[in-house]
Amino acid sequence: MKKAYTLSKTSLLAMLMILSVVFACKDDKDEPTPPTSTDPIVATWQLTAVAAAPGSTLPLDPVTAVPCLYSLKLTFKADYNITTADCPTAVTLINSVIPISGAKWEVKDGNLILKDSSNNTKSFKYTLNGSDLEVAVDDAAVIPGSPAIDVVLKFKKV
Repeated sequence: MKKAYTLSKTSLLAMLMILSVVFACKDDKDEPTPPTSTDPIVATWQLTAVAAAPGSTLPLDPVTAVPCLYSLKLTFKADYNITTADCPTAVTLINSVIPISGAKWEVKDGNLILKDSSNNTKSFKYTLNGSDLEVAVDDAAVIPGSPAIDVVLKFKKV
């Protein structure tokens, strides 16, 4: 009788170990991996200048309107999101022309395509040369109430 008890105790222990291994293993379903980018624009960029495009003139110095303008930083993340930092006034000002607050980005055929949270899309010509990024904005009202002009936003990689 003692042998039967030992055998059932050993069998029960073995069964518990097998069941714990079976249930401990996670069912690895292939969950879709979010897309990520290796584009060189993926970085943090600080605004260094707002210049009139050739043939245009700025009606007002943008720094006069927004003193912290050249503190603005944009981060183009590998998951295609954009974050902003260091000058909320500039974000508000620029966001009225260029969707940057909570926007998604994409690079296609020499254009930087930005999509805001309402899926409104705008496309801008850009050039990327090492640690310098220039974004051409056509017909932008740089300062609210001022006439629309063509400007180039110049950024430096931080």
